[in-house]
Amino acid sequence: MWTTTDSVASADGTRIVFHTLGDGPPLVVLHGALVTTEMYHPLAEKLADDYRVVVVGRRDYEPSENGTQPRVFARQVEDLTAILERQDGPSFVFGHSAGGLVTLEALAAGIPNIRKFALYEAPLAFAGGPLGPTLDQVRELVADHRPADAVFEFFRAILREPAPADILRGIGVAMAHRATGLVSDLECLAAMDPDLDRWSAVATPALLLGGSASDPYGQELTEKLDATLQDSRFTLLEGLHHNPDDFTPVAAALREFFR
Repeated sequence: MWTTTDSVASADGTRIVFHTLGDGPPLVVLHGALVTTEMYHPLAEKLADDYRVVVVGRRDYEPSENGTQPRVFARQVEDLTAILERQDGPSFVFGHSAGGLVTLEALAAGIPNIRKFALYEAPLAFAGGPLGPTLDQVRELVADHRPADAVFEFFRAILREPAPADILRGIGVAMAHRATGLVSDLECLAAMDPDLDRWSAVATPALLLGGSASDPYGQELTEKLDATLQDSRFTLLEGLHHNPDDFTPVAAALREFFR
């Protein structure tokens, strides 16, 4: 159970909900695509003795509200800014997957109140145009009231190692209610500038994490980002996939870095 659940109004009026657990310096967590804040409760429990963990529901995902157009990461940076302003002093920030892209855009924009940041497999390989055709297909399927098919087609497009169709169909059904968030994330990705040099001036200390069992293109781009940032280190966590089944190694890495 969370200690508190609260919300802030972002710059465009969108209501952004966040949960907290624990006590200590604030550690803000931004979730990935097609997942919920509840996925990060085990991570928060592992860190709650040392930090006030703030798990944010990104716009277009419950329990937060759907955002306004255009759907770009700059709006989510405004959401993060509003969250950071509610904390007691500068915060640590952890962004997982698409949440990591929001974190990177916040650093590129120079927003204050971030002491250090950590990313787990921010999907920079998809920034810009690579998923444009997938976005068109997913958007059309959602508009046609076929959200499970939209999720199915998304995973078919991004997985390097093909998965059995029946498994992907089951995932599509399980995640169908989050398809609006998927469209939002794909639109944000399509509009994102993929030039890594945008972060060459970022001096905020950074921890870049990846899983050894995840897709290799994530590791390649993370290593390139590590070479671009002024003060960063890259750590590969053995046996973890893109969405870790066990957050224990992630929590240990965050605790060591943020202390």
